[in-house]
Amino acid sequence: MKALIVYHLIAYIKSYNYVAPMSIFIMILVVNYSIYPNPVLASYGATAIYLYIIAAWISLRFFHTEDIVQQQVTILHAGNDKKYFCSMYLAAGCIVALLAFVSIFYPLVFGMFSKQVTLQELGIGFATHCLLGMVAITLSGVFSRAIIAKKINSWLGLSFMLIVSIASLGLEQLIPGYWKYILFILPPVSEMALLMREPLDLHGIFCVYLWTVAYIGVMVAAFFIIYRRKKKFS
Repeated sequence: MKALIVYHLIAYIKSYNYVAPMSIFIMILVVNYSIYPNPVLASYGATAIYLYIIAAWISLRFFHTEDIVQQQVTILHAGNDKKYFCSMYLAAGCIVALLAFVSIFYPLVFGMFSKQVTLQELGIGFATHCLLGMVAITLSGVFSRAIIAKKINSWLGLSFMLIVSIASLGLEQLIPGYWKYILFILPPVSEMALLMREPLDLHGIFCVYLWTVAYIGVMVAAFFIIYRRKKKFS
């Protein structure tokens, strides 16, 4: 598995597909902290949302690094497609963890905050970035070429999910009656960002973290179920 993860990362680096999204992410960080001092948790909440969007962009391109023929060859060498796609999820997770690290420590190193940052705030900030990044990865997997053949449909579907999940709290007020419960199929992105403020609600954050982890697990399971069903009938 480790060799496969390294292989995916090297292939992605050689593709240069990361240049545009990572450059834009760095620019967003610089602009976000151009006016300081900034509140710690609110700032981390904002950059976690930015990472969520950029991670989805990176991940969908990451799933398409290899062409279809090369992908089949790699799956053959990996032994099975489950191992192949699991290694892709983990490799994409490594990229997200790197971006989360940059998001957390860039403002800290350059003194952009209005107060001393505690270890608790650092931990919550890093966890929030990583979890939202992993949600983006799993969403991208469901909208990747392995599930949806047409590229335009992949990008449109993923973009729709990103927009609706970020705006879900506002949409809840507009949707009548029991229809609002359909929003539970969305990841708790806006809920998590809303909790990133002082005073810190540890119980609320813990509950949303559990919800997010469960959502990630469901999306990974959905990917493999749909992929195998599609493969069986193709």
